[in-house]
Amino acid sequence: MNAVIALCHFCEVHGPCAIFCTQTLRDTKIEDLLNSEQPQQQQQQGQKACSACNYTLGRNNNAIYSKDTESGATFVSTKVAALPEVANLVKQAAVRSLCCEINPNRDGDGGFVFFGDSSRGHILSHTFRVSDLQSRGYYQLFSIIVLMKDKYFLLNTKPFLAEHLKKVSTELQAGAQRTKAAEELNYSERQRRLSGAQFLMPTPRSLIELTGEEHVFAQLHSHFAWILLAGSRFLTEHVTFGNLPWLPPQSSGRPPAQRLTYNSSTLPMIQMYEETIDNPEQDEFFSLRHIKMVVGKEDFPIVCYCALTGVKIIVRGAPDRTFQFMVCLKKLLPERMHNLIRIDAQHQHSISSEYKIISVSNEIAVPIASSCVLRIDFLDKHINGNDIVSVKWPGELPRKYPDLMVKLLKAVHAVEEKTFTELVLNKQTKVLIEEWKNKVICLNHAKSGSVQAKLKKVLGVQPQDQPIINYWSTHLH
Repeated sequence: MNAVIALCHFCEVHGPCAIFCTQTLRDTKIEDLLNSEQPQQQQQQGQKACSACNYTLGRNNNAIYSKDTESGATFVSTKVAALPEVANLVKQAAVRSLCCEINPNRDGDGGFVFFGDSSRGHILSHTFRVSDLQSRGYYQLFSIIVLMKDKYFLLNTKPFLAEHLKKVSTELQAGAQRTKAAEELNYSERQRRLSGAQFLMPTPRSLIELTGEEHVFAQLHSHFAWILLAGSRFLTEHVTFGNLPWLPPQSSGRPPAQRLTYNSSTLPMIQMYEETIDNPEQDEFFSLRHIKMVVGKEDFPIVCYCALTGVKIIVRGAPDRTFQFMVCLKKLLPERMHNLIRIDAQHQHSISSEYKIISVSNEIAVPIASSCVLRIDFLDKHINGNDIVSVKWPGELPRKYPDLMVKLLKAVHAVEEKTFTELVLNKQTKVLIEEWKNKVICLNHAKSGSVQAKLKKVLGVQPQDQPIINYWSTHLH
């Protein structure tokens, strides 16, 4: 979604300002952009010496960024918007959201206001209060704004944005309430009134101090990045020529399930692969070649065949060792089938459910390998820092591989032969999966066996491709 999401607050020293901005970048080199903006951030931080405005962000105090490997979009969070022209618009929107464009609902749970114009952008603002016993009125005023140029897209996605921004503000308010309760145990409000002591501090407190959460900005980045990612898929557009009844209808319903999970065991990994700008991006770590490096050359075709044809795959091991492997397995299925994948299942009943690819920790009992179950166990041993895995599947591979599988194996081999790069492999994988997804959708809409047989001939579908068609057709309607 081509928008900027910013957290703003009303500082008692410096007035209204934006303190945390997340935006999407596609054709921009992250290192060069953020390095060029670093002096601007340092200058602003030097002017604002209070802890509420000048907090620590990440290990190098520059930025938090993450990348969606499927779309290629990069989400960057900084104290000041990375692009100067955007920073000016965000600054103006922050002042209006905290000073004049405020919902009349004053009970502290926040409201939503839409304002803006074509020159300064259109803004959806959510204003809310965060408890702070050391501030005037015992609260600080915050707002979350969504800034974009497309007025009608912002209005159409308002229900979705309002729902999830409300969840973010509620989470921040809950953390501040816990901090408030702990402080009142030592010095209650009644004691302050009786003593007449001045409890206010000259310097406002940062959001980290208010919520008591050290990684609150990493969590905000995770939330904002997912909203931008899901928002881009909230409304889709199909351009067709003629009557093609097998194309899926346009839907303005809810966005796809979250790719970025927030449970306690995976958050340290998904802080959206939280990296500072000094670490290079490693696209190869999320390609099919990573699967081959983990399971080995002999077992790689088995894993691909089972994932493509619907044989249940159970990956067992510590979440920090299986997470990247599971992300790579997702590339073997169309996006509309990703709901069949469960990363870091917390209960044993998930294994017997409809999930086809599951990762569990070592503490959860799993069934033995069979013709219907492929087990991949991450062992405790390491060789030169690489994972040692055990792949068990008593089934047999067919003599002739499905056409999709053959092309995927050739693509991985081409990378090893230095014919093309990991980035090309990721693009090629996505193209091949989309090609066969469209073939299956077309076959699903064939009204008779004779029509389907003719369609298979036109599409080049062979008998060895039938296991993939049987599996995918039940989930692609």
